[in-house]
Amino acid sequence: MSDSIVDSAKAKLVDVQDVDVKSQESQSKWAKIWFHQGDHLDIERKYADVTFDLIEKNGGSVAELTPEKEKKLKRKLWLIIVPLVFLVNATLFIDKDAITYSPLLGVLKDMNMSKQDYNNVLTFFYVGYLLGQAPSHYIFQRIPLSKYISGTIAIWAILSFCTLGSKSYAGLSVLRFFLGFVESGITPAVEHTMSMFFTLDEQAIVNPIFWISCVGIDVPTGFISYGLQFTTKWRPWKWYWLIIGIISSLASILSFFFYPDNPATTRLFTIEERIHIIQRVKKATKSSIEQKTFKKYQFIEALRDPITWLFVLFCFMNMLENSTMYQASIIYTALGFSNLTTTLLMVVQNGFGTLCAILGSVALYVFKSQSAYVAAIWSIPAFLGAIIAISVDYSNKAGMLAGIFLTRANGTVYIIAFCLCQSTAAGYTKRLTRTLLFMVAYGVSNTIAPQLWKPQYSPRYRVSWLIQIVFSWFLAPLVLLVVRYILSARNKQRLQDIRDSPESEIDYGYIETIDDDGSAVRHKVDVSMLDLTDLENKRFIYPL
Repeated sequence: MSDSIVDSAKAKLVDVQDVDVKSQESQSKWAKIWFHQGDHLDIERKYADVTFDLIEKNGGSVAELTPEKEKKLKRKLWLIIVPLVFLVNATLFIDKDAITYSPLLGVLKDMNMSKQDYNNVLTFFYVGYLLGQAPSHYIFQRIPLSKYISGTIAIWAILSFCTLGSKSYAGLSVLRFFLGFVESGITPAVEHTMSMFFTLDEQAIVNPIFWISCVGIDVPTGFISYGLQFTTKWRPWKWYWLIIGIISSLASILSFFFYPDNPATTRLFTIEERIHIIQRVKKATKSSIEQKTFKKYQFIEALRDPITWLFVLFCFMNMLENSTMYQASIIYTALGFSNLTTTLLMVVQNGFGTLCAILGSVALYVFKSQSAYVAAIWSIPAFLGAIIAISVDYSNKAGMLAGIFLTRANGTVYIIAFCLCQSTAAGYTKRLTRTLLFMVAYGVSNTIAPQLWKPQYSPRYRVSWLIQIVFSWFLAPLVLLVVRYILSARNKQRLQDIRDSPESEIDYGYIETIDDDGSAVRHKVDVSMLDLTDLENKRFIYPL
């Protein structure tokens, strides 16, 4: 923490870094928090959770959350927050995946692009996506989320309209690079929004449903692509990007007026509802909701926590298969299908992926606290599908299609892993750091993935499929199981400690504010207001 905290604290120093879950004597010297006598944590106001002021002023005057009120509140959350984040993510993927249908709409021909040029355009997008991670995470930690999201979507719209004037491979490459750069922070920002409004158990159900906006949006856009191939007055791909630009513009306006910054400031809920939302989430997580100050020690702790790097490793290996979706149009036309038939096949393929996401949501609801196991099981269809794709005779079109369709089940695995990546990290800076590294791995892997589909590997692309079988659908799920093993071991120790000392002073702390007359005032608060990391807060139980 900053020197100002050290100067303001009048207490003994206790080292709280516990990456290796060892004794305090073995903990590192850089992660130091000041505790007052009795092990009560004392911090300055600017380092506390953003919801502190609302709770301090109104928390005592709010009626208890009855089961009837909670049921109504949950229904309102589902009817307001889920559609908003769904809209943003759907717009993102309409924009992001426009290139998927572009070979069928005449882009390659009009811009004189080869198959390798197409692969390079996919790569350039993710180079921008990779380079945009750090600045985007920095920006949305500093400014209100509604402004960040609405501004970003507005830039998407502008870039979509600019694509209409693109006439060459070079021009399209530049536009896709900047599109990737601008889009890079949206997914983490939207995920943070859901973590602020829903409890961990609810997130396990909300997230897969939310991610249907990613895999499911390609179904209606596929039908749009199909219809545009009959147009003769203007090039089909230009109509497509014009529609995307209009949709993005409308989504930007809606986000500006309605997207919430956090539960404490949103106008979509009453003050009483806001407080109940905050209390529900904090009770479930024992963690902060949002904190706008960068904390260096949390950044370092995230780097030292092995769980962070296991998630990074998973993401890199898992996303090597992501380019299969973009290559579908090339693969299907190579099998002899017409552009129109290929478009419909892609709709069916994406429909199957959507069905898998829905079934994944049901599985997570039924098998609570078994997310990693569900992810590992969901990898099996993709694993088998890839083996089918390289094993059946190439003339067996039905077998080839079945194999490729089965690989679309993998989307559920990524969704589960990304949710776990965020929900298993407490402390806002630590959570953002881990998400940043996860998305960097996502960008690096997707930069490499299109280059696996070299023209010389066609038509079977056995090398491409083998790499995905080994890394994406075999090793990556094993990494998730290792993560679960480590976190389960931490939970067992923490639950034992809680049973041994159910009532503990570490359940609360103090936040220091400055009164109007300049005097310091200490407020006793729940530990969740202190923005502690999961390694500092021994009451934090990892979702599994």
